[in-house]
Amino acid sequence: MPLFMVNRGNAQLSTTADLLTIVASATKPLRIIMAKISGHGSAPAANEVILQRSSGGGNPGGAITPEKCDVNANAASFLVYTTWVTPPGLVGGPLHRFEANANGGIDPFVAVPGGEIKVPVGGMISIRSASGTSNAIVNLQISEED
Repeated sequence: MPLFMVNRGNAQLSTTADLLTIVASATKPLRIIMAKISGHGSAPAANEVILQRSSGGGNPGGAITPEKCDVNANAASFLVYTTWVTPPGLVGGPLHRFEANANGGIDPFVAVPGGEIKVPVGGMISIRSASGTSNAIVNLQISEED
């Protein structure tokens, strides 16, 4: 089960567009082990960021290559996007809500063993703002199941 880091620095939050979208491959499910959102602004402002299952979307862009934690591991088969012409639709309720003050507030999700957020084969996870449009940084640790 190879581990990967995914991060995006200093990006503006949006309530209609994903900060990041994780798309599992057609052959390997994922587990989100850690997710951390931090504000990256110079003045205080409240932001609520959600991590939620999603589906659909059209014409993704801004691909980010997941970074292997073990240099000898195979490359990730899952995809990560920062832009969409048509954003994915959110499904169900939020799996986690982050409160990230724009002036450097940090809010992590760190799974206890067995409590990882599971993403099925072909599944999607969106990270986007529920309220607030400050700049933020996101860091994730994701396990790709063999």
